[in-house]
Amino acid sequence: MNVVFITHNEVGLACLTELNELGANIQAVYTRGSDKEISDQTELKAFTEQANVTLYQVESINTETVQSQIKQYAPDILFVIGWSRLVEQDVLSIPSVTAVGMHPAPLPRGRGRAPIAWSLIKGLEETALSFFHLVEEADAGDLIGQKPILIDTTDDAADLYEKVVDAARELIRHYYPQFEAGVVPRNPQDETQATWWPKRDPHHGLIDWTKPSQEVYNWIRGQTRPYPGAFSYLDGRKVTIWSANPPTDSTAFVTPGEITYVNSETVGVGTWEGIIELTEIQVGDDAPVSADALVSAYDFEVGDVFENARDQLEEER
Repeated sequence: MNVVFITHNEVGLACLTELNELGANIQAVYTRGSDKEISDQTELKAFTEQANVTLYQVESINTETVQSQIKQYAPDILFVIGWSRLVEQDVLSIPSVTAVGMHPAPLPRGRGRAPIAWSLIKGLEETALSFFHLVEEADAGDLIGQKPILIDTTDDAADLYEKVVDAARELIRHYYPQFEAGVVPRNPQDETQATWWPKRDPHHGLIDWTKPSQEVYNWIRGQTRPYPGAFSYLDGRKVTIWSANPPTDSTAFVTPGEITYVNSETVGVGTWEGIIELTEIQVGDDAPVSADALVSAYDFEVGDVFENARDQLEEER
C-alpha cells in the first residue's frame, strides 16, 4: 500500500519504523522544522535516508502546495501521528482508503491536548493509545483499535511516553497487515462519553503546595521531561522540580511549601497535611542537580518557604 506519513515526534518515528519493516510503500514523510516549542520533537532524517524516502519540512499540511504534493504520491493511507495541528478535510480526502491518527487517551474520553500530562496529573491508573480514523474535529473519528496502558505509581511523563511508543508499535504490527488485506475496522465513538482535556502551556506548571502530597507528586511527574517541568519560586528565584519520591500516607504538622529537612540527596517540602520529598531540581537556568543542592549549593536553608501559588498568580495580574 502507498503511505504518506506526517509526524514530528518519537511515536510517529516508531510507527514509521514498523511500517517500513512490514513492507509498506512509504512514499514521503512530512515534518516540522526545528522548534523549541515542541517538547517531544525528534529527528527523522536518519530514518528517511536509510529508508530512501523523501522528507519534507513544512509549517502546515493544509496549504495548496502540500496538498498537491501529497496527491502526486497517490497514497492509500495517510498517517498523521504526532502532529499537534488539525488537518483539514481537503487533506483527509486525499488517500484512497483512509487517513488515520493516534491519541494517547482512551477515546472518547480525553480528547484534546496534553493527554500524557493529564493522565498523570489526575492520578489515573490506566490509559490507552487510541488508533482512529481522522475527521476535521479533533480526536472524534471512528476507532480502529485501542491498546490499554497501565500506569505505575512511579511512572513519570518520560516513562508513560515510552509506554505509548511501545503501544504504537504494537498497534501498527497488529492492524497494518489487516489494512493490506482490505480490512479497516470502524467503530464509532460514543459521543455521550466524550470528554475534553485542555491545552497546557509551560506557565501552567506552577506548583500549589497547599494540595495534598499525592496531588503535588502527580503534578510533578506529569510535567517532567520531555515537558517543561513543574516549578515554584523560592526567594524570587524560579526552581523547576524534575522529580520527587512517591509520598507516604503519613501526616505532618507543617507549613505548605516549607523546606522541612534535607536527607541524603532529597529535600522534604511541606504540603497539605504532609511532606513530599524532592529528588531533582533546577534553579533558574542552572544545570539540574539533586534536590539537596538547594541547601548545600545555594543560599537556601531549612525553614525557607516556597511562594504560595495563589500569591504568585495575584502578583502576575
